[in-house]
Amino acid sequence: MASCCLWRGRYGRIAMSFTPTRRAALLGGAYAVAGTLVSLSARPVFAAGRTLKIGIVSPQTGPMAAFAEPTGFVIARILEATGGTIENGGIRYPLEIVERDTQSNPNRAAEVTQELILSEGVDIILCYGGPENTNPASDQCELNGVPCLASDVPIEPWFFGRNGDPKKGFDYTYCAFFDVNTYSSAMLAFMDKIAPGASVGGLWPNDADGVVLSQAFSKGFGAAGYTIVDPGRFDLPTSSFSTQIAKFRDSGVEIVQGIMPPPDFTLFWTQCAQQGFQPRAMIAGKSSEYPASVQPLGEKAVGVSVPIWWTPDFPYVSSVDGTTALETARRYEAETGRQWTAGIGSRYAMLEVLVDTLRRAENLDNPESVSTALGATKLETICGTIDFSTGPVPNSAKLGLVSVQWVKAAEDSAFPYDMAVVENSFHPAVPVSREPFPIPYS
Repeated sequence: MASCCLWRGRYGRIAMSFTPTRRAALLGGAYAVAGTLVSLSARPVFAAGRTLKIGIVSPQTGPMAAFAEPTGFVIARILEATGGTIENGGIRYPLEIVERDTQSNPNRAAEVTQELILSEGVDIILCYGGPENTNPASDQCELNGVPCLASDVPIEPWFFGRNGDPKKGFDYTYCAFFDVNTYSSAMLAFMDKIAPGASVGGLWPNDADGVVLSQAFSKGFGAAGYTIVDPGRFDLPTSSFSTQIAKFRDSGVEIVQGIMPPPDFTLFWTQCAQQGFQPRAMIAGKSSEYPASVQPLGEKAVGVSVPIWWTPDFPYVSSVDGTTALETARRYEAETGRQWTAGIGSRYAMLEVLVDTLRRAENLDNPESVSTALGATKLETICGTIDFSTGPVPNSAKLGLVSVQWVKAAEDSAFPYDMAVVENSFHPAVPVSREPFPIPYS
């Protein structure tokens, strides 16, 4: 029998209908529908608790919209698996999830977070999508004493971009994603197999990611024997990358490493083709992880690379619904008609941590108790282990990375291009599907 869960987006309720799986029906449960419970089957009697309200700060529109593409799918899967409730201390609490669109704008991210805290009275906030979205949201949560989990943002730009003190950390805000050292090391492992000791062009903008990562990458790549060609920080969005391209071409750059939102990378790579600049490798962070951002490139996408935190090849299962990475990716493609994206894995893991935290917290009415439970997380997720004792700074949990390159997909694929794992030194549990290769210009 079909059931329906509701979560609320920026412009009202968003309905999600589904038919419970046989596993869910056997387990039983209840779905939160407009604050009421709909029983699926008999199970032990629990006292009914208040509704737990979860806020999600999401870049649903704007240049970072590719990050938000899988969020609705993942929310639906988690609500289905949990029955839309959390069981804690013999009480079953209905869940209500409220999304707000940041429009990929830092000021808007702060505004919608304030709205979720002050008007909606949320118990916990999830945020993702680079420092533009996560940092303002996390700051508002810290200021107002609301537990917060950030993802899809490198740890150091999240931590130091908010003036974090490694000796103190934060009281309410946490980040689970990759750290800069693992990120740069994964890139070096790939670069060493493509053009060891080459000149590397840095395409690093004047934002939280660009400022922090430019310093780390310049130091790390330089220490490994690479020559750094850095045209300097630049503001985004921009209408032309001609200055950077000319600098790279004149300096004999063979590898370009960029950190830019998808539309800016598309513009840069298109202008490289127009101006005849052909590096051996293009490592496009913050953009080429997402199929929507490389589809406009067509054949020019082949060979573009990036370290990535999740693919269908990851050998992990969800702690909430037991699905494997491959099963989840294929279900996403079948239900949405869109290609799998790394955001599926990190969004799943983020909501897995949420469920685990709410189940363990000693007092769900006390933000300090919820924050303490969040910080004590050690959980096996579809993305791997989330453990807040592993981070390079307080309040952080680091993920492993593999390097992928875009390739032509198999003939039986529904999509023209796919990502192949080409280097796994910093996540050896994930199998390599082919050797790294220089970009094949035609």
